[in-house]
Amino acid sequence: MRLPPFRYTWTMDLRQLHYFIAVVEAGTFTSAAQRVHVAQSGVSAQIKALEHELGQQLFERRPRAVILTAAGEALLPHARAALAALEAGRASIDALTGLLRGHVAVGSISSIAPRSVDLPEILASFHRAHPGVDISLIEDSAAGLVRRLRDGVLDVAFTSLIDETVTGMHTRELHRERVVAVLLPTDPLALEATLPLTMLSERPLIALPEGSGLRWQLDRALTKAGVRARIAFEAGNPDILVMMVEKGLGMALVPESALAHTDRVVGVPVPDLPAGRLGIIWLEAVAARPAARAFIEHTATPGSKPPGARS
Repeated sequence: MRLPPFRYTWTMDLRQLHYFIAVVEAGTFTSAAQRVHVAQSGVSAQIKALEHELGQQLFERRPRAVILTAAGEALLPHARAALAALEAGRASIDALTGLLRGHVAVGSISSIAPRSVDLPEILASFHRAHPGVDISLIEDSAAGLVRRLRDGVLDVAFTSLIDETVTGMHTRELHRERVVAVLLPTDPLALEATLPLTMLSERPLIALPEGSGLRWQLDRALTKAGVRARIAFEAGNPDILVMMVEKGLGMALVPESALAHTDRVVGVPVPDLPAGRLGIIWLEAVAARPAARAFIEHTATPGSKPPGARS
């Protein structure tokens, strides 16, 4: 007697994957429910159904958070890929009518300023051109943005660019400018035309925090030159660094444009430090998504890319 072929019924739906990713990103079932505008019981029921379907527990439930299990870690990239493929399919269909839909998750370092890269205008002009695309924005350190890109939380990030290539990342430079040492006008070093790195060891330094691209360049340059500097203060905004110099707290290292609106300090170039570079980074797979690809291309348009940008 010949048996009929075995058929496996797969009941997992995309809603379950959507809720699964929401819980991962939100960290709790309550926050995930708020994000997807569903009652917490509904999210919990769908996750339990997904776990039953897979025969594995996806989350370790704790009093104040949930933690992915090994099974959850294994499922996460496939869940993201499935939803991304669905989004790409919908966008391709919408493209037939000339309407682009979808979602673009954008990241940015907190120190970015409109005088360097006008991020608010880039977002606004993209929204005007593609009103059917939802945009979200997250701030983090340069290192944190790379991590979020690799985890699939972000599609593209505005960040400091470093000289070394980050494996798997594509970059587009949007702006570059020299880095200067900021001093009070009464400081004897303010009369110098340039400052060598060796002079930085003699003063308390005010710098951007670890994890920022400019700080990475500074630390690497100091190590290469064999200079031991004392970082006395850290802040994530170059304007704050300049204000701390005005209060006599030390010497700051910032992009030159941070001095544009003050005459109470002096900027002296430090030739041994690489120029500060700002741009966008993204993964190759992201560029295949129509909404994300449109956003990446948008940054290269005359209205949104400052002079000096290059692909």
